[in-house]
Amino acid sequence: MWRGSTAQRLRLVSGLVLFAFAATHFANHALGLVGLETMVDVARWRTAVTRSIPGSLILGLSLLIHVAFALVRLAEHRTLRMPPWEAAQTLLGFAIPFLLVPHVLATRVTNLVDGTRTNYPYVIVHVWPDGMGYQTALMLVVWLHGCLGLHAWLRLSPLYRRMAPLLAVPAVGLPAAAFAGIVTQARIMERDLVLARRFDAPDLDARWQVPPLDQAVLGWGDTVTGVIYAATALALGVVLMRAAATLRARRFGVTYVGGPTVRSLEGPTLLEISRANRVPHVSVCGGRGRCSTCRVLVVSGEENLSAAGPQEAAALRAIGAPANVRLACQARPRGDVALVRILDPRRPETTDSHLTSTDVAGTEREVAILFIDIRGFTPLSERKLPFDVVFILNRFFEAVGREIEAAGGWIGGYAGDGLLALFTHPDGIGAACRSAFTAAGRVDVAVAELNRQLAAELPAALRMAMGLHAGPLVLGRLGYGASRGMSVIGPAVNLASRLESLAKAADVQLVASAEAAGRAGIALDGLRVETVAVRGVTAPLPVIYAERARDLAGALSAATQAGAA
Repeated sequence: MWRGSTAQRLRLVSGLVLFAFAATHFANHALGLVGLETMVDVARWRTAVTRSIPGSLILGLSLLIHVAFALVRLAEHRTLRMPPWEAAQTLLGFAIPFLLVPHVLATRVTNLVDGTRTNYPYVIVHVWPDGMGYQTALMLVVWLHGCLGLHAWLRLSPLYRRMAPLLAVPAVGLPAAAFAGIVTQARIMERDLVLARRFDAPDLDARWQVPPLDQAVLGWGDTVTGVIYAATALALGVVLMRAAATLRARRFGVTYVGGPTVRSLEGPTLLEISRANRVPHVSVCGGRGRCSTCRVLVVSGEENLSAAGPQEAAALRAIGAPANVRLACQARPRGDVALVRILDPRRPETTDSHLTSTDVAGTEREVAILFIDIRGFTPLSERKLPFDVVFILNRFFEAVGREIEAAGGWIGGYAGDGLLALFTHPDGIGAACRSAFTAAGRVDVAVAELNRQLAAELPAALRMAMGLHAGPLVLGRLGYGASRGMSVIGPAVNLASRLESLAKAADVQLVASAEAAGRAGIALDGLRVETVAVRGVTAPLPVIYAERARDLAGALSAATQAGAA
């Protein structure tokens, strides 16, 4: 989350400062639902910080830095094609200065010039009712721009993905409460002024009497707005000049393995080339070099790419990428190049429908993983003829696979007498975990029935050990030629396998991570929960033990009902 160049970090920090200012400002507005005195009292404490010399310097520098880097980033673009969320954030960001200038001049600058107390009565008198449309537009534009920026930055964090539904409440509620607080006090003002005229109550009238706006100060708005227009026009002009220069520049080919071959010129990054030619290309962070989701495998022409800078090198080291993997948002080609987009550019919600496609390059998903293995099968296989072993295993895999598919999962691979089952769900990882626990319980029942049917064939009933965990995985076809099969890669797979081994050692049927149980909504009260050291995991891991997977049916039913509610 902190990965990126110095310029990107400055832009991020300045944006966080400005968002914190906007959030506290809106919270102060919302106190109008309580009373004008509360609004004024809290504003006095807030402005003691924001209008102090250090506070003013920090806010002013943050605003200048954020706008300046936004203009520089716009000027660096070789194409204006970008994802919808990035385009929306950019347009909203450039709308803010034009809406903000009159408000800043009428409040902070007026206070500095002539000492006018630009408190809430002052603001409410001047914005109600004619200026409320303008003021509301400013609030919404600032808030939407900030929320889009925070989402783009935080959505790589698993914690944020889990908390996103809860964060939606303040994201919608805070600006709505701020608007309601201003409107509430504005209507009280109207009532007070009517009563003051009707009953000759000077105290009510004085409450809302404020000095007129300083027209000389407001006149500076045209100058400031003109400067902003000029800076924006300059940045757009640089983009257009670069686009015009491409008309006569030497072109070369960029070949996407499994996709088109396009012509480009020296200058744009591989990601910009993809966007300019409408070639789908994953880029979660919007091309800022932080997430590595735009990475490509360079098949040929590696010498025609710009050298990796410190920012790109750090991102590639973080994921352990080989030498011929580059970030498309950082690498600039200057000659023919062929590449493979490592992450599948198709939309995540369509992943399940195309997992069996032979052209899948790879896709990252949060997946629930269930490892199932037969305990003590080696001695059993030594006492049976080969075709009996195959018969028993196929009956086992049939019974288990049927229940896995019924629960919404699919089999991701076999290893001897065990298998790997994977679960995703349109409603997210929580629903996927519930499906995995459901499948484990059904498999328990199905294998018990299989033992009854094969009692005459088996010297001892088949026993299982299962491990269940959830986390991010890379799914893709690995191998050579016709042997390429769908495989999964990631630490979560290894951890699920370790939990299955832990179940064998503890002589229980299922060991699941407490994290997976929590995501499924299973209450841990009354369950056997222990914190254990797991090989390959640095910190001790809380896990739950179940003698039989079906024992969790009650807790799972309650979790499913809660999820449906």
